[in-house]
Amino acid sequence: MSAPLTVLATAFLARTSQLGLFSAETLILLDRDVATDRIGLVMTAAAAGGALAQLAVSRWGHRSRTTRITLLGTFLQSVGCLAFAVLTPWWSLAAADFLVMAGGALTGTGLRAALATDRSAVSSPSAGRSEARSVEGEAERTSRLERAYGRLTAAQMLGALTGPLGAGAALLHGSGGAAWYATAVGATAMAVAGSAVRREKVHTATRPDAPSRRIRSGTDPAQPSARPVRRTVVRHGPSPAPLSGGSLFALVWPALVLLFGITALYGGYSVIWAVYLHGLGAPDVVVAWSMACLALPAFLLSPRTGALLRRVPRTTLIRCAALLLGASACLYPLVDVTGVAVALSLAEGVLLAVALPLISAKVARDAGPDRTARAFGALGAADALGSGLGTAVAGVLLAQGGAGLAFRFSGALCLVCAALSLVPMPTARAGSSSASPSLHSSPPASPPPTSASPPSAALTSTSPHPNSPSENGRSRHVPRHTPRIRALRR
Repeated sequence: MSAPLTVLATAFLARTSQLGLFSAETLILLDRDVATDRIGLVMTAAAAGGALAQLAVSRWGHRSRTTRITLLGTFLQSVGCLAFAVLTPWWSLAAADFLVMAGGALTGTGLRAALATDRSAVSSPSAGRSEARSVEGEAERTSRLERAYGRLTAAQMLGALTGPLGAGAALLHGSGGAAWYATAVGATAMAVAGSAVRREKVHTATRPDAPSRRIRSGTDPAQPSARPVRRTVVRHGPSPAPLSGGSLFALVWPALVLLFGITALYGGYSVIWAVYLHGLGAPDVVVAWSMACLALPAFLLSPRTGALLRRVPRTTLIRCAALLLGASACLYPLVDVTGVAVALSLAEGVLLAVALPLISAKVARDAGPDRTARAFGALGAADALGSGLGTAVAGVLLAQGGAGLAFRFSGALCLVCAALSLVPMPTARAGSSSASPSLHSSPPASPPPTSASPPSAALTSTSPHPNSPSENGRSRHVPRHTPRIRALRR
């Protein structure tokens, strides 16, 4: 489950383009003669674009491939950056900001869902595998997920570092240069995502379709004279009932509310951080480079988060990180030295390196491989809504009571969200609460062997898999929890 190179490259380029534009957005708006009271409206449009895109993915994302979601996201982001480079009215720039944020949200969701569905390196437990080995396999899958999302977070944080640096260099040639820089990088990300779609199409076209023809025909080609029989799918354990949409939301509720609080916190930081450091007497260079204090620790530490405190429940670890982040936000109004504020920001970057990859890995593990797009759509919606709410409220509080009041509100909101993650949500399954019917009802019996069908044909039809229970000496009518009956050796 190591993160594929295409996923990491797309994540890096997309985040570079997005953060490069956002780092120069205020300067671009001022150069286009946008009034200061309308800058907030433009940024609100960006938050709305991210939220609506994530809500759409959470509802319809399971109908599309993750590579296509990523390609659509990079396309919308590139179009938005291009609009920022050529348009001037404030309402058109708001629409461009809407596209940039919507595209970034779709790209992030597609990449996270792609990592969750990449299970090639994780072996599924067979019928003869003991319970201890099944537990070890699940632990290995959890570790691989955390490493994969750690690398994804590191790639995004590297983009958060290089994006503002490149945009700052482009600003030497005018504010429009930053928008063209973001457009070029976004187009490169779209090309990389398109290559993944093309490889997927080639792989699908060249994949042998013989097994699918066998399934459609319902016969075994090795025995053309045998009567068509109904194959029985033998389950190696209890199969849970499918989760409804509400149950899936309840299952990932702690991760959703924790991410909402964290992104609301940093949505507020995007508004008040520069004003706060200027109030402490920091020069513009320190203000610009201080943004790296959050990204640099996450870039260095996120790939190693999976090895951190393996015996501690992941929800508890994420909740503790959110509590510390909220408490540190409440400390900023008490700090009057620039160096102390920057050091506190570095400590927050370490906490982000712990929280962000673990949140994604937990959602992927809890949702399962068949519901990752919807789960990550809901997670992205919480991300976008939290960021939009934090940005809007922090702007109002900054105008009313200064940076100190905005810091206290953002920290208190993060603490409240950490407390809300403790509230359990009912998980009502779509089916019955009892065990799977396959454990209690006998499967359809295969027809008796005839003269045209030797006795081995009946055995083959009821045991098509090499690790089926009949070959291991257990009847398929015996539940999983009963002792396995070994075959007699002659």
